[in-house]
Amino acid sequence: METQKPDEVKGWFAGRVPEGWFTAAPKVTADDQQITVLGEVAAPEVPAGSPAELRAGAEAGRIARFREHTRGYRIAVAQEAEHRFGVPVTWAAKCGGTELTFTPGGSGRRSGQGEGKEQPKQVVIGRWGRGRRFGGPRAWSRTGAFRGDWQNF
Repeated sequence: METQKPDEVKGWFAGRVPEGWFTAAPKVTADDQQITVLGEVAAPEVPAGSPAELRAGAEAGRIARFREHTRGYRIAVAQEAEHRFGVPVTWAAKCGGTELTFTPGGSGRRSGQGEGKEQPKQVVIGRWGRGRRFGGPRAWSRTGAFRGDWQNF
């Protein structure tokens, strides 16, 4: 991204992000690889003296609610920005001490976790997805003949 573009990106998001989403203006960082929009959502009310786990759970729930309620609009804004600036957009939300980044693929990961972490395996149960997962339309033709253990759970 060119030298003057980060200011243009910040200005564009300042005008494009709806009021009320965040408690303050979102922090927008832009480089050659991506644009990251980090906004702080309102913290939930937790009784004084509550355990840290309760507070962290309430904050994570508030971020999840924000993520679900704004998903369609965030996708539309990100697509406009990607078309305009030529780099992908990553959204992130912070609530109290909890911060969650929504990756371009739509999956959430807590900040601080690396990209190299093992992802959950996709398990095909029964004959669902026949011929679409492993090697074409004839791949499942011998499913009934196999009596082995598919997964060690």
